[in-house]
Amino acid sequence: MSMAIQQQEYLDLKEYWDFQRKKEYNKERIFAMADKFSGRIYNDFGPVSIEQMKEMLWTKIPMEEYEEPPASWVPENEKYRLWNEEWPPKPKLEGPKGRPVVLRARETKEWQEAFDEMDEKNGKKI
Repeated sequence: MSMAIQQQEYLDLKEYWDFQRKKEYNKERIFAMADKFSGRIYNDFGPVSIEQMKEMLWTKIPMEEYEEPPASWVPENEKYRLWNEEWPPKPKLEGPKGRPVVLRARETKEWQEAFDEMDEKNGKKI
C-alpha cells in the first residue's frame, strides 16, 4: 500500500509533485470519460475493450494540453495524494447562489382596515 506525499517531500520537490498530480488529474478525467462508453463501442471484431481504449486515449494526449486540476480535486490514487487530503473527498458546501430574499409587506394596520371594511360591507363583524 502506497503512502500519501508527505509535507516535507512535497515542499522539497514541489514542481515535480505538482506536475505528477496534474498528469494524474488528466488521466483520471480521460479514464472516467472512457468508462461512459463501456459496452457501447464496437469494431469489426466485436466489443472494444474499455481498458485498451483508456490506454490508447491516454497516450494520444500531448502534455501541452493537460488541464490544471481544481484546488478541491483529490486523486483517487493514494500515491499522488498530499498528506492533508482525504479519500473520498468530502463535498464542499457552497453558500447561497442567488440574491437574499427580502420579504416586504404593507403595514399591518392598512391590511387590518381593509379587512374590517370588507367585513362591514358583507355584514360580518369579528
